[in-house]
Amino acid sequence: MRKTLLKKGFTTFFGLIMACTSLNFLNAQNNWQGDISSDFYDVNNWSDNTIDFANAGSQTLVIGAGNPNNPLQIGGSNSIGARPDYLNTISGANATFNGTLYPWNSDMLNGTVTLNAPALLSIRNVIYIGKGDNGTVNINGGALYSRFQTIIGYNTGGNGTVNVNGGTLYVGNYLEVATSPSGTNPTGTLNISGGVVDVTTAVNIGTNGNIIISSIGALILTGDHTTTLENYISNGKISALNGENLSVNFDGSRTTVSIAQDPNRMIEEYASYIILKNDYLEAKIEKSTSNIQSLKVNGVETLATFNAANNSRIGTYYDFTGSYGFDKISGTVFSIKEETEDYIDVSFKRTYSDGNYLAPCDADIHYVLKKNDTGIYTYSILTHKAEYPAFDLGSWRQVVWIGNDGTDYLAEKIYVTEQKSWEMPSVYDFSQASGTPIPEIIKLNTGVRAGKYDGKYEYCENLIDIPAYGHASDKNNIGSWAVFGSHEFFNAGPTNHDLNAAAGIIHIDMNTVHYNCRGFSIPQGEEWSKIYGPYLIYTSTVTGNGDAQWADAKTRAAQDKAEWPFSWLTNTPEYPLADGRGNITGNFSISDSEKPDLDGSNAWIGVTQLTPASDGDWQFEDKNYQYWVKTDASGNFDIKHVRPGTYTLFAFKNGAVDEYRMENVTVTAGGTTSLGNVTWTIPRNNGKLLWEIGIPDRTAAEYKFGDFDYCEGFVEDKFENTFSNPIEYNIEDNNWATVLPYVHTKYIKSDGSRDAWNWNINFTVTGTIPTTGNAKLTVAFASVDHAQFWLYLNGNNVYLSYPTAPSGGNAWIRQSNRSKYGIQTFNIPYSSLVQGENTLTFLMPSNQSNSHLMYDYISLEGSNITVQNSALSTENFESDFGIKMFPNPTNGTVNIQLPNTVNNLITELYSVNGSLISRQTHKTNTNRLELDLSDKPEGIYFLKLVSDYPATLKIIKNR
Repeated sequence: MRKTLLKKGFTTFFGLIMACTSLNFLNAQNNWQGDISSDFYDVNNWSDNTIDFANAGSQTLVIGAGNPNNPLQIGGSNSIGARPDYLNTISGANATFNGTLYPWNSDMLNGTVTLNAPALLSIRNVIYIGKGDNGTVNINGGALYSRFQTIIGYNTGGNGTVNVNGGTLYVGNYLEVATSPSGTNPTGTLNISGGVVDVTTAVNIGTNGNIIISSIGALILTGDHTTTLENYISNGKISALNGENLSVNFDGSRTTVSIAQDPNRMIEEYASYIILKNDYLEAKIEKSTSNIQSLKVNGVETLATFNAANNSRIGTYYDFTGSYGFDKISGTVFSIKEETEDYIDVSFKRTYSDGNYLAPCDADIHYVLKKNDTGIYTYSILTHKAEYPAFDLGSWRQVVWIGNDGTDYLAEKIYVTEQKSWEMPSVYDFSQASGTPIPEIIKLNTGVRAGKYDGKYEYCENLIDIPAYGHASDKNNIGSWAVFGSHEFFNAGPTNHDLNAAAGIIHIDMNTVHYNCRGFSIPQGEEWSKIYGPYLIYTSTVTGNGDAQWADAKTRAAQDKAEWPFSWLTNTPEYPLADGRGNITGNFSISDSEKPDLDGSNAWIGVTQLTPASDGDWQFEDKNYQYWVKTDASGNFDIKHVRPGTYTLFAFKNGAVDEYRMENVTVTAGGTTSLGNVTWTIPRNNGKLLWEIGIPDRTAAEYKFGDFDYCEGFVEDKFENTFSNPIEYNIEDNNWATVLPYVHTKYIKSDGSRDAWNWNINFTVTGTIPTTGNAKLTVAFASVDHAQFWLYLNGNNVYLSYPTAPSGGNAWIRQSNRSKYGIQTFNIPYSSLVQGENTLTFLMPSNQSNSHLMYDYISLEGSNITVQNSALSTENFESDFGIKMFPNPTNGTVNIQLPNTVNNLITELYSVNGSLISRQTHKTNTNRLELDLSDKPEGIYFLKLVSDYPATLKIIKNR
């Protein structure tokens, strides 16, 4: 019954179309002649050379045999004006389309029509192929669209053939194969060998019609057409070549007919996509883009597959940014690199061609699926050939949109660090949020975080410190993660912080552009290639809550780190295996006459090859690999798996200003380069350390709002009610954690006005002052952006200029407490100091909305001079009650000294966002307490003492 109704509807519709077709003769007919060239858009190749292809709406273009040239269409446009009224090809035609053309109508496609990628021939009505004559359409690539029916073989004498060798035939409603009015008996053949026929409504096959599917060809229909298609197969109307079996599969929304796949392989290949699969995981990957369209683990979809508001925010994808703009990967060619019983490695390669792609660089995207894994590895190789135009890279990233049902996320919690882990707003909550003046930040009005701001930069952290980040669920026993065994392919070293996980998304920013990263350039004539990865897109499925899922992901990261470099990634010159790399070993120590307790433990030490664009600074080395490790408790280091070459070695540590540098460190394949004892002697040429502010750690975390509030958005709204103008900071109080803001901006008032904001640093000089020479003021900047730094001593100008520290990065607006690190020193003439009270005034006078300074550390050194009650960070902490705490920062053990013996002292340890971690009662009568924090993650903590001497102490925990 349904079939009869469909045919009746088609007959009625056909009559209407035929009536409209007769109006064709009211329009100007323009015939192809081809006596000049094969250029479709050369007007002299047409019978009416006055044609304007930008305004072709009244034209009926008729293509027959060329004399002597047949038409080749390249370029074109889908604009309304460029759409001819009719495009007809007649007997003898041999037309090739490689570009874009959108005819409103077509009476017939007879003769031969060929489409090659990236052709887009979209006929906004019915398509007749072989109408009353012979007609053949070859689709080798690109796409042929019909808005309504596509009819293969029509009317008496009609003989239509369509060969879909690649690309796609899109049918707006019915696909009709030799089904024209009774008695006409046309012939229709559809061969699908390497592409897709995508049908919206249904398929009807007449007496002399047949569909033949071979190789990776596929017929796909919207809806469940299983019964109809199986009947066509059983009666021979749909068949396969060479006796192969056909498979009919309905996935819940669409029905696919294709050649049955080998169930013993980890891959199924179809015309437009592949499926990688094992017993746990199934990934559907689009051939032409490398995008993962679906990623199911144990049958559960972990990716967003639909987004009504923004359909680009689904699945996964790779993209570039550079001076050429935004370039999302497309035009890839699929191949299998390696296939074994244990894993399969597949490639999707985009080769640059001028005019088709923006970035003059090849991109080879790989996915690797291992047997019995619930994650899929991916890596990419970027290659710039010498003959390509100059290439510059800002961002190179992969984006993963996590699964949701339109209301809630599959994994409702985010996990970045211990500090930045919480239940996220739902999809619904984000839909109800309000915009703010900063597009990347919204104000939440509903849900678990109602009243708070949310923005993607809120979650930025040092990427090397988060080997597993993503989203997990307390409800669904599942987590979605990015997992890294190495960060050697990331740019800008161990302090590079950038996007990672955020609302509904996982970013993998391998070459980052935020926080003053520069990117890099490759000139024409230079060969360059780099491999990014492999890393793992991992789904955890352990029994337990979100914390358990995260623990599992971090365990997997540790496993991958131990297995790096992966032995299965073979035959890849950019990725030497373990025996093709070398190690660098040694012992690092620090000698500082003013800080004798400062040692070489827990220091960052690493090597890279510096390009001229880096200006000798590893923070700006984006082009080459970087290898970094932390020293152990004794200062020993072993930098493993370094590619052979000559490197510059760097080391730095919290508690020390600046960094150590060693040139010409050579690494050989299979060898170990032993550097022995590496000692960094910190010069104190200007005398002793008179006073200092802050902790040298390359961030502003130790100052007010610098430990957490900075990341929540619009922290400046708190300034007026928290800080005075001017700020008065007294060195002897040693309370920079509460008095000094983490960022020096204009003084922002509740009415929106901005005033100059003087920061006065007050200190008392006692005794004799030398009459000649200089003290040295050191200012280490955690961030500088569009800002001058004005310095006054006792009201007199000392320095008015831009800092020499690296400037840029927008760290304040992008919700960070750091950007790129830099140091500046100033000579303070002894003759400018006075006995008694002295004041250094800092001013940030710049007026741009994002202008700011962030101070990491400030100190004054001098000889033969004394400053009253100056507390150095070696003393760590002393409260108003005389409570002392040391060392701070700490690698594990913290000592607390009270002024008197206390019985039953209670300590409460809190995370930086106020969550109680532990509560202990210490019953021993003592004035000294030792706490072990060695099992706590790196970060900032608050220790509350409940006793006769109440205090809350801020602790900075290193690794």
